[in-house]
Amino acid sequence: MRTLATLGAGLALLALTALGQQPPEVVVTDHGTQTSVAGPTAPAHIIGLPRSTHLISLDAGAKTYGLRYVAAHDPKRPDVAIPGEGYIGMPQPSDCNWYGGGFFDLQINGQTLGTTLLHSLTGRSAGERGYADFVFAAALAIVRVRFVALAGSDVLYAQALLEPKTDITGLRVVLRCYPSAFVSDAERHVLTPARDLRQGDKADLDLVTESWLLYYDRVVDQGDAAGTSTGVGPCAVLWPPQQVGKVTLAVGNYGIDTVLDMDPKQRDLRFIFIDFAGTRNDNATRDVRRRAEDLVRGLPGFRFGDAGVADWPMAERQQDIGRILAAMPDEKEAAAAYARRATELKAQLALLQAGAAGAIMAEAAAAKTIADWEAGIPALKLKALLQGI
Repeated sequence: MRTLATLGAGLALLALTALGQQPPEVVVTDHGTQTSVAGPTAPAHIIGLPRSTHLISLDAGAKTYGLRYVAAHDPKRPDVAIPGEGYIGMPQPSDCNWYGGGFFDLQINGQTLGTTLLHSLTGRSAGERGYADFVFAAALAIVRVRFVALAGSDVLYAQALLEPKTDITGLRVVLRCYPSAFVSDAERHVLTPARDLRQGDKADLDLVTESWLLYYDRVVDQGDAAGTSTGVGPCAVLWPPQQVGKVTLAVGNYGIDTVLDMDPKQRDLRFIFIDFAGTRNDNATRDVRRRAEDLVRGLPGFRFGDAGVADWPMAERQQDIGRILAAMPDEKEAAAAYARRATELKAQLALLQAGAAGAIMAEAAAAKTIADWEAGIPALKLKALLQGI
């Protein structure tokens, strides 16, 4: 079943095409990896260690979401990543809501994914969709954490896809946010479909009636000042109730951690995140109450697969590169490189399309091969053009 968001986006694309206008796109920017030494304000266990960050931003027009990997590394233990406060952060549109220093932690059999070295972080645009993929080759499972933005939408879809290497007996996701601002002298709240939890409250959610949460601060609303901070507004998360076994949270006076114990048989974990930066509490509350039911209902059927990779027109692209290289018979090195890429892609796409074990790594490898393939085309076209003058 297609979600209302997906159906609406499709109708909008058809309307724009009929009017002769350019359909909207998600602009994906890979800001690359930055390395520095963790300073005195970092968590004590990583101070003095080299720390790497890698940011990918997904600009959907209505909102820009930035996804960031962050981890320290000890030269004495090169095979281990060392998270500070976390490892998958969301510094855009606000650093505080879904915490830029680490808001998403997947734990398998009690072990955090954050200590596993990141295999790859890639971002790509597929027209009206933008993707950011975190891939981990952990001891217990191959895991891909994928974030998807839709053009014109203010929500961010997230999926944790697992290929287990052993029996999974425990599966937990811990989410962290600092609603509206990094302040500890305000008044935190968490709104569910059924109740409003106040600062100091602890609760186990009703899995049938409570499948979304809106985190807000009653004192420091969007635009309100608190010391040197100014409130940005609330944030929200939604999930399909059938994937969880227990959800607990304690409404702290600073950060709020939400613990979702998933059904350990699940291999496809799905969420929707919304950062309401720029929106007052009342407006965000009305908005999430209006949309939540449809968003939750559509999430199990949301298409996380990237057709731009799985359905990449290899035969057509081989014909294109063949015509370019035919005009330059001396480009033997380029011809060999593209022949090698074609062989690799054939195997990678076959494994991906089969959907069997190994598909996560096959897709990551195929995405890189496709990127390399397409990146080399402009230079070859220019060389062929100059050669023909």
